[in-house]
Amino acid sequence: MTGPPADVELVAACGFAALPGVGSATLSRIVSAFGSFEAALRAGTPELRSRAAELRLRSETVRYLEDDPDVARLGSWALEQAHKAGARPLLKGEQGYPPLLARAAKAPELLYVRGTLASDVRRVAVVGARECDERGLEMARTLGEDLARGRIEVVSGGARGIDSAAHAGALRGGGTTVAVLGCGIDRAYPAENRELFDRIAAGGGAVVSELVPGALPKPSHFPRRNRIVATLSEASVVIRAGARSGALVTARDAAAERRPVFAMRGSPGELLSEGPEILLREGAREVTDAADLCAQLGWDVRIPPRERQPRAQRRRVETDEAGERLLALLDDRAEMHVDELAARSHLAPQEALRKLTELEVLGLCRQRPGKYFLRC
Repeated sequence: MTGPPADVELVAACGFAALPGVGSATLSRIVSAFGSFEAALRAGTPELRSRAAELRLRSETVRYLEDDPDVARLGSWALEQAHKAGARPLLKGEQGYPPLLARAAKAPELLYVRGTLASDVRRVAVVGARECDERGLEMARTLGEDLARGRIEVVSGGARGIDSAAHAGALRGGGTTVAVLGCGIDRAYPAENRELFDRIAAGGGAVVSELVPGALPKPSHFPRRNRIVATLSEASVVIRAGARSGALVTARDAAAERRPVFAMRGSPGELLSEGPEILLREGAREVTDAADLCAQLGWDVRIPPRERQPRAQRRRVETDEAGERLLALLDDRAEMHVDELAARSHLAPQEALRKLTELEVLGLCRQRPGKYFLRC
């Protein structure tokens, strides 16, 4: 994008993006109609209201503009909140905006980025069910780890289940990963993934959102998140998903952009096998592991064999003192309830549950119905 100074353009873009009812498509129409966000800001809210039909503004946006809001002030606030969260805004067309994402039909005009969003790496999306069995979680961790070992960045939606396991696997493999949020960049959803997001951003990867800081994780936000996951990636893999899972939305967004879609087949008759089976019938390709995926994509990628370290050593690397205390209490045969684990480890129940969830994502423990846990 050329013309106005970057800081003015960013403030204007952040301000318009913060207006109620304004998404990426509306932002694209604004910048197309006025030439830049800064020019739209100078034109003023009366001009925007007069062109509401042309810009296809929603009624909630028009009502908000009737109060003549200070869009620049709103943009400055959004920038300040992003900076407080350790994030920065990135406009489409700026240096550093991923070229593959920019080529998508509905590429976001504005992204908030925490960490490093590289523009020259291979990326694969790994998505699936939130409520998932241990087998599915291990499939996602292993795929994420092996892709990372092949220097392929893993993209997912930061949700519980398959998403978190894929992110954790990439970190375990010494690689980087991108978590795309369905809420503002200054929020952690789910809350127990806050530390995971911190590790992603600090480890050379990125946490990304197109939503205004402070935005809550509403159902209407997740299709937008899914689209970014798909279009940021060269291919998408679905693991363990129901027939109505959001993972299928991600896969179809990828297919719409002519990006390859893959599915890992599950056991026949299982509910979480329905999603992959639907995609395979729709033309997705079956894949078994990272090496198979790279071969089908025609990528000359060497995936080094995983080095199996002693379990105790892996734990010291992958968890902290609170995690070690919980692991020391866990048994691989006798289940223990989270409340008992919290009391015996001298942790608050919510802190114990959050830490146990993190350990589960890392493959160090598994959860049974009723919040009972076993060591892996």
